[in-house]
Amino acid sequence: MGGMRTEVDIDARRLWGAGVATAAVAALAGAVVFMFAEGVFDVGLRVRVGGEMQDLTVWSVLIVGFVAGIVATGVLHLFLRLVPRPTLFFGWLAVLALAASLLAPLTLPVRPEIKYWLCGMHVAAGVVIIALLLGVAPRVRVERPVAFDADRDATRRF
Repeated sequence: MGGMRTEVDIDARRLWGAGVATAAVAALAGAVVFMFAEGVFDVGLRVRVGGEMQDLTVWSVLIVGFVAGIVATGVLHLFLRLVPRPTLFFGWLAVLALAASLLAPLTLPVRPEIKYWLCGMHVAAGVVIIALLLGVAPRVRVERPVAFDADRDATRRF
């Protein structure tokens, strides 16, 4: 006895296209905060690299923001395939990861205003990543009809 059911699949091409776009926007969001700090407010941003304090560059901000967006897209792709409520779990994970990322700037031995600007870059990129990927997630799920044999498929579920 045959019938039709639907399966949910992921349009990986659209997801990763949106992920690359999200990564680019997140990178630029962090860079804009960097440019305000350095250019408008004349705050020299410094970070610890290999035990030494060094000046932060706009290129490093762009690279870190872009990589964060790509990693988040990979996590979302994994959740869309494996988790029952992927956007719920992704949202929680992303917010907690953003909160955890704020610890690094807040523990640096630098002036408080530098800490705040560094946190601002994290928040700007993080909010962009979370908002854009959560907005894209429902649109990359594709339902397609699949024929099945009720007698045969009943035993496969257990």
